[in-house]
Amino acid sequence: MGVFVAVGLFFHAVRLEAQEAMPKNKPNVLFIISDDQGFGDFGFNGNKMVQTPVLDQLATDSALFKNFAVTPACSPSRISFYTGRNHFVTGVWGVPPRANPLPDEIRMPAFFKSQGYRTLHVGKLDCVIAGKEKPTAFGWEEWMGGGGYEQKDPMIYGSSANRKMQGWTCDLYTDATIDYVTRHANEPWFVSLAYIIPHLPWECDEKYKAPFLAKGCSPSLADCYGSIAQMDANIGRLLEALRKTGQSERTIVVFVSDNGATSKEAHKQAESNDGYISDKDWEIRNVAKLRGCKAGVWENGIRVPLIVSWPGRIMKGERAQFGGAEDILPTMLDLAGIDTKSVPHLPWDGVSLVPALLDSKSVFQRPELFRMVIWGEGGPVFVKGSPELPDEKNKNYEEHHLTLRGAVYKFHTRPGGGKLLFNIQEDPGERKDISAENPEIVAQMDLRCRQQWKEIISSGRAFLPGEKRK
Repeated sequence: MGVFVAVGLFFHAVRLEAQEAMPKNKPNVLFIISDDQGFGDFGFNGNKMVQTPVLDQLATDSALFKNFAVTPACSPSRISFYTGRNHFVTGVWGVPPRANPLPDEIRMPAFFKSQGYRTLHVGKLDCVIAGKEKPTAFGWEEWMGGGGYEQKDPMIYGSSANRKMQGWTCDLYTDATIDYVTRHANEPWFVSLAYIIPHLPWECDEKYKAPFLAKGCSPSLADCYGSIAQMDANIGRLLEALRKTGQSERTIVVFVSDNGATSKEAHKQAESNDGYISDKDWEIRNVAKLRGCKAGVWENGIRVPLIVSWPGRIMKGERAQFGGAEDILPTMLDLAGIDTKSVPHLPWDGVSLVPALLDSKSVFQRPELFRMVIWGEGGPVFVKGSPELPDEKNKNYEEHHLTLRGAVYKFHTRPGGGKLLFNIQEDPGERKDISAENPEIVAQMDLRCRQQWKEIISSGRAFLPGEKRK
């Protein structure tokens, strides 16, 4: 799939301006990903209960994108972050065991490594390890992380050794990152730091949970928000380490979540009481009153904030510009002044958001984003009893809940052929279907959505069985 709309001479001119503004010394890049942190799980998005003072301050001091769409689940979003491509054409059509990217997919660190950067990955290994290949095969020189969601005393795998470690996983990941950026303070580095917070099961240090219990939160929500507070404090430790080592001014910091909050139903179906939240708890989390949750393509499943910081280079303030998961890689390389042709790669679906980063008032036309439900009604269909084997029904457009997400309009096609249209600027909660009043827009977006589907299926790279993706 390619980019369908050119951004024109203005885009080119601003990019040249960006290149002229780049320092002679290469900037560091710190890419932080949180896990299942919904749009409403941030103080800067209006949540009065959660405590995210570090991220709130970072958002205030940085470029903040609130009209930003990832995918409905972790693996699809992460492979889009790392490759700049729609997840289906990378071979990723869900979460493990449907998440082994095809071997010709070039990952983010390869570009930085080609320019002399030191490269490290810490944290969740989703789409960082693929098949039998370790992260070193994709450009990460050093790596460490876990294979699951052990919030305490995790089993850690890495380029140096595999070992059981003691302590909170969040703290351990941060300690390793601080050690690395301190040791390499005099050379350029790229670090991807993938926390497993606030993915279930929710668990945190008691000192972070206690304040939320005191506020009247349920024990489960107190664990959820306590874990977010613990991650926030750790990000603060990391940013302070950059300040102490004199690296703040030459470090680009990018923060994003991989998808929206887990559904109430998933919490209720958990094997234990961990993760159960009541309707009251859900109202506290869903402060923006968005529709849906993780795994679905309603806004609460795919809409998250994006923060991009580079002190002295990027103007602070909220951006009206629309963007998506596929834009992370092109934007990082553009900011760092790295030629996108430095490493041969497959065509990107993402675009650089640098024009909006350098000019807070800049808004350019970005192609619509194609998204699909990851599981549940309208999601991928498996061969019964074999979740790694796709059913032939997956190739049928009418079988799925798909959406084409634009800056203003969002189009849904439902299983069986139902069509919905929302003005996402005026109605982010997707409450008022305006398809009847706008048949021409519906027809046009349906045609474009169907065309993207056709390109995905005809690529021969989507819905592949496991053995063909390795």
